[in-house]
Amino acid sequence: MTKSRKKASVGRRPRAKGSDMNTRADILSAARKVFALKGFSGTSMREVAESARVNKAMIYYYFQDKVELYRAVLSDSFNALKDIWKHDVFQGNASARTKIRKYIDGYIRFQHNNDELRKILAMEFSTEGIKGDHMKWVAKNFFAENHASLVAILEAGMRSGELKKIDPFMAAIALIGMIVHVFVYMPIAPYLQKKRVDISSVKLGAFVNELFFRGVSAPKVNRKRIENPGGRS
Repeated sequence: MTKSRKKASVGRRPRAKGSDMNTRADILSAARKVFALKGFSGTSMREVAESARVNKAMIYYYFQDKVELYRAVLSDSFNALKDIWKHDVFQGNASARTKIRKYIDGYIRFQHNNDELRKILAMEFSTEGIKGDHMKWVAKNFFAENHASLVAILEAGMRSGELKKIDPFMAAIALIGMIVHVFVYMPIAPYLQKKRVDISSVKLGAFVNELFFRGVSAPKVNRKRIENPGGRS
């Protein structure tokens, strides 16, 4: 038996469709853990195979190479970020404040569920920098759309008078950065104070909303007019 035939036989498609999907999901889950620990450059397909408890040929059945596997892991994680924008509040005529509050809640929940993704991105920044091909790919396929959608909400709020006119691009970065850095900083928190820090979506969300809207809110007289059109001042 030739080497190529042996590889095809070992890595053949599982017979059951459900098994096929489960195997791919198991590989992605294992790969996410290894990439979070060692980064793209430090991870081998053999290590992923061992972590997923499959043979290496099986990984190559689902993914052409390590780059495709790495980006599949990123896509699988970032899909939850895209799901934030599917909420009904973003499709209707809700105020900018209402939409931003919903985004803050969704983004905090996204961060809670993606600790390994943050580690992967941190590793990417430290090894490849912002000019790395993977980071460019992530920015184009995930960050750009997310940021543009948030900027559009801010701009709409500024046009309506609900929010004061500031740089919407920087405001979006500040809002996202405020949330992300909380999670990045949390491992240090126990060394700064003994009291446990509550970063639940409710508690952290309330804090971020208060801090952010104190900076971008228009004077109260404008907000009342926007939030209660036709009402008495």
